[in-house]
Amino acid sequence: MGSPITLSGFNNIDFKAITNIIINAERQPITRLEADKKAEQTKLTAYSSFNTSLSALQTALAKLASDTAFSSLKAASSDTAVLTASATSSATKGTFTLNVISLARPQVTTSAASQFSDINATIFDGGAFSITQGGATTNINLTGVDSLAELRDAINAQQSGVQASIINDGTGATPFRLVFTSKTPGLANAFTVSDTTLLGAGAPGTVLNLSTDGTNGTAKDTEFTYNGITVKSTSTTVSEAVPGLSLTFFKTGTATVTVTDDSAALKDKIKGAINAFNSFNDFFIAQTRLDTGSGRPPLANDPLLRSANRQLRDYLVSDHPNSGTIKNLAALGISFEQSGKLTLDEAQLDSVLSSNREDVATFFAGAGGFATKITNAIKGYTNAGGAIDGVEDRVKKAIDKYNARIRDLELRLINREQQLNAEFAAADRAISQLNSQSSSLNGLSGQFRLF
Repeated sequence: MGSPITLSGFNNIDFKAITNIIINAERQPITRLEADKKAEQTKLTAYSSFNTSLSALQTALAKLASDTAFSSLKAASSDTAVLTASATSSATKGTFTLNVISLARPQVTTSAASQFSDINATIFDGGAFSITQGGATTNINLTGVDSLAELRDAINAQQSGVQASIINDGTGATPFRLVFTSKTPGLANAFTVSDTTLLGAGAPGTVLNLSTDGTNGTAKDTEFTYNGITVKSTSTTVSEAVPGLSLTFFKTGTATVTVTDDSAALKDKIKGAINAFNSFNDFFIAQTRLDTGSGRPPLANDPLLRSANRQLRDYLVSDHPNSGTIKNLAALGISFEQSGKLTLDEAQLDSVLSSNREDVATFFAGAGGFATKITNAIKGYTNAGGAIDGVEDRVKKAIDKYNARIRDLELRLINREQQLNAEFAAADRAISQLNSQSSSLNGLSGQFRLF
């Protein structure tokens, strides 16, 4: 017969240890439920990744489902030092010549050189100053203004079309000059200045001596000819003059612009779809791999994942009848590797896009096109209320049931522990009473031996 548990209790019995042993034994059903719940939570995470992977493929294919994917154009300039060009699908294919006559620039008007040594010194004590731009005249309030710096600040505070600044041109002791620049380039934003400021008995306007250099300071528009038509703009970037083209000009000169199909952009969309499927394939392989000692993946035997994989592959290898000559992906140089991934023969795709671009568009795009068909099939899995939503709902309900069952057993276990504590407390008191009575009896026995 084994010896009693004599640990650290008052009566040489550790009732707390006994309670823990009992509670831990009775917790085993909760531990099993928690493991099952964790497995369901892992499965829910895997379904989310499954959905994300299919949604990425759906998004990539949707870019090929529209006719606009195949109407993209590109523009190239023969001399990028003169101009660069970009095209939208509304541009006209072909080659044309642009002759750039001038570039847009702002008006710049300056005070005379070698006049001011101190921007804060008094330079005038009377007169008036105004700026006219776009038919509107702004009279500058000169109250309390008598220095170069104060005039600059007053002008900038009272009108917004012309920026006043002070530069230091580095010419000896009097390097400061007042400069006016129209904030927006172009002839429409040119301005005039009325300067009658004076100092003492000096002549009006001779304090600043403002002038505009006829060669470099006058405002200009961008001007160029296109198909014999003269076009003007207040900007060096013109995006509305030539339909479908955005032009940026850098210097005067002549350049040709060639507009062609943008096969590179289309190839990127096709590659994007291939990469998206290969990512899904990686997910599928990871989920269906054999147990290597760390346990099977959560969707190892999932029928929905296997169904999606099988359906996608059927679409990818099948012919899809349409009005064009291209019936399947193989005709575009797209095929399966042994690993289950798609691979692309770029040379074959380039050849098809060059010789038969319209049939490529017919194969992919439109209501009956390959991209639309497979996108609609994927939506059956990924849309709200779709197949993945359905299984996720079932998993969430299972997790909720596990949570409810665990909460119920935890409450029972708490009551059980309280019951055991009460019973062992009573036993402890009873043992203490017996020990006390035993001591009393031993004392009486000792008294009787005295006689």
